Amino acid sequence: MSKNYYEILGVKNGASQEEIKKAYRKLAHEHHPDKKGGDEKKFKEINEAYQVLGDDQKRRQYDQFGQTFSQQGGAGGFRGFDFSGFEGGFGADLGDIFEDFLGGFGGFGRTGARRQKRGSDISLGIDISFQESVFGGNRSVVIEKTSKCEICGGAGAEPGTGLKKCATCQGTGTVRETRRSLFGSFTSLAECSHCRGRGEAPERACKQCRGAGVLRQSQGIEIVIPPGIRDGEAIKLTGLGEEVSKGQAGDLYVRIHVLPHHIFRREGYDILMDLHLPVSRMLLGGEETIDTLDGKISVRIPELSKSGDFLRLRGKGVSKARAQRGDLLIRLYPKLPKRLSPQAKKLLSDLEKEGL
Repeated sequence: MSKNYYEILGVKNGASQEEIKKAYRKLAHEHHPDKKGGDEKKFKEINEAYQVLGDDQKRRQYDQFGQTFSQQGGAGGFRGFDFSGFEGGFGADLGDIFEDFLGGFGGFGRTGARRQKRGSDISLGIDISFQESVFGGNRSVVIEKTSKCEICGGAGAEPGTGLKKCATCQGTGTVRETRRSLFGSFTSLAECSHCRGRGEAPERACKQCRGAGVLRQSQGIEIVIPPGIRDGEAIKLTGLGEEVSKGQAGDLYVRIHVLPHHIFRREGYDILMDLHLPVSRMLLGGEETIDTLDGKISVRIPELSKSGDFLRLRGKGVSKARAQRGDLLIRLYPKLPKRLSPQAKKLLSDLEKEGL
């Protein structure tokens, strides 16, 4: 039973060639096996569907015979298909398509020249305190990542020996894979598994990495947390991601989660806190010592303060550019007693007589 090529590409039966090409490019990017999270089986299936639907003649025969095509003897009309020798017939520039995903992901441009690979990025998350988010700090973490072999320096060869042209791919770094289907043979390029796409193989493999040039190992990383960082922001550490034997290492992204504080909360570059005071202090005012991120500070409470009034302490907030800081905003609330003594009741009664 043949596959529904329209469903594979996610287009309608009456889709235009432009729509088919657009769907193909999108899916090819998404599922290319050299891309992180790629799916080789799905990628080949997408190629197969595009080779038929992207060719008007093959598409007409597919539309005519559909899933019973193999019983109609039509399969003999399709010759083996090889990307490398094809120069027309799709109404689309395959060179552009392969430049996009073979050049960008697999390391091969339309000229066939091998390009340097890039290691995958690594993402991790760490928890920091509210105070660290305000003033910054340092954290040490240990991650497991692929790193170049220290013995062979990534060459994959035993020290004192060299590299030779890979006999499997003849130095190209790629091999051709042919797949037979209902509509003939389909050939595509794949990374050479023997040399891992490098085009070279060690004369004698490094005993430490077994010729791979890289090893999976633990590595300590020092993370500098900048002052004023927000919850959810990421710190990029260039070149500290996965390494490859030849090429550029990926990057390490550290996602920051700021733990909540039991007193303080952030609003932009300002810090907010609530201060509950006795009713007498709210009415009479006076000095009050409070805890801040900078230590204990004495603040003056204005007399006749109302519930919800704010005090602003400038420069006691979150760090920002040019060594400046936001402000600390203190919101005042009256603290009501749970019970009243006889003396307190008498005093309040006297105040009531005064109209308070």
